[in-house]
Amino acid sequence: MNWLLRLCVIFIFCTLGCTKQPEIPKNHILAKVGSFTITIQDFIRRAEYAIRPSYCRQSNYVHKKIILNSLIGEKLTALEFETGPNLNPTNNDLELFLQGRKEQAMRQVHYANEFYSTVEIQEGALKKAYDIAGRRISVQYLNLPDLKIVEKIRNLTEEGIPLDSIHNSLWGGSAPAREISWFDRGQNDVHKVLFNRGIKKGQLLGPFTTEDSTYVIMAVKGWVDQPVITESDQNQRWGDVKERLTEKKAKEKYFGWVENLMRGKEMKLNPVIFYKYSNRAADYFFKMDSVKQNALNQAIWDEPAILDQSTIIVDHRDLELDPNSILLKYNGKDWTVKDFNEKLKTHPFVFRKRKMNRSEFPEQLRFAIADFFRDIEITKKCYEQGYDKYWSVDTHVDMWRGATLSRKFTSYLRINNNHITNQDQWLDFMNPIMDSLQKKYSDQIEINMNAFESIELTSTDMVVTQRGVPFVKVVPSFPIITTDSRIDYGSKSKLDD
Repeated sequence: MNWLLRLCVIFIFCTLGCTKQPEIPKNHILAKVGSFTITIQDFIRRAEYAIRPSYCRQSNYVHKKIILNSLIGEKLTALEFETGPNLNPTNNDLELFLQGRKEQAMRQVHYANEFYSTVEIQEGALKKAYDIAGRRISVQYLNLPDLKIVEKIRNLTEEGIPLDSIHNSLWGGSAPAREISWFDRGQNDVHKVLFNRGIKKGQLLGPFTTEDSTYVIMAVKGWVDQPVITESDQNQRWGDVKERLTEKKAKEKYFGWVENLMRGKEMKLNPVIFYKYSNRAADYFFKMDSVKQNALNQAIWDEPAILDQSTIIVDHRDLELDPNSILLKYNGKDWTVKDFNEKLKTHPFVFRKRKMNRSEFPEQLRFAIADFFRDIEITKKCYEQGYDKYWSVDTHVDMWRGATLSRKFTSYLRINNNHITNQDQWLDFMNPIMDSLQKKYSDQIEINMNAFESIELTSTDMVVTQRGVPFVKVVPSFPIITTDSRIDYGSKSKLDD
């Protein structure tokens, strides 16, 4: 898969709906199922950005029809959940989750419109970057706690002592090494120093400040330039380089805008309550971190939605932490533990460090709280500018609503049919149900078959996630509810004409 797909999923809303339109353009609609709409892009993402089961994993026409039936079936089971006499679809936590999904999408479309799409890259800068974009540089490095030690290490290297010898004397063994490519996401100051024509083999670079306030120095061991030969590869690299430069410039503009937005804003933590809150939050974080990792590592057929649960919600029943106690003051307003936790349901914590030990947690929690309020301020601007009215935002929320209600419906069925113990039994149980729902709602189903026929899929397994956002999964898990490849229901879409 192209590296761009893996690393630039922040632009999933850039490809469509980046101008304010209350209605979905007809040429984007693949199917309508009652009040739900499946866009062409939704279909592709649901098929490509999550792991499909083996019975529809290939790119052939039969499997493509099973995928369509599965996505339509998801909407049908969502409708059943909403109208079922014995089911109660009212759920405040679901509405808060969907609000959070909506606001995250608004922030991403805002970034795409106001910053990414406004960037212009000069031909000269593009050519200069293209010439070095195939370079992979080998470095050895030391991670050091303070600048005094950095200076001592620098003095030793100037006397001709290599990093390997220094590392062996201090910690044993060779200095750690890695290879860095031009396309790697890393610190801009490291990238800027490494990828220039004046760099020399054996050169000592740094110190560079890390996210945990330590310092890295590195020695250049050498590099390899990987040229592109064919015209298609050259065009691909040219496009990738332009995308990378555009993203870099857009982020610089964006960070400057955010800095101005947050100027004058003040957050003050209540130290006693924050200490208690941090301890409880750390208990939850380190427990959930391992559970989430297991969920990522396992492609289980009934994958839970654990990746989209709030990272931390400290239990109000904790007798040592009064939910009405003041956790912090932001811009003159008091935030209780209860109020703050409720807001976390729309914006789970985003930690700047993915891996940390417990002693680092309080500091990282402070950063996460600050970033939480930063996103609140950005979201306010998005509402002011009408980003909640964009159809791509609406269809994104619609997708998650349908998937969540469908999962609630199927969970209800599983609870009441606990003799089902594996995927085959589940599908044997569900296929007749899906047949009956197709008949029941046939007059509410409309399919654009011309658009469907034109879609091409791959058979590559992927779980696409985003970094640096409250909700990391790009799309819901693929619905495992039918193996039917027949499309003998619904009506031909007027879009086919």
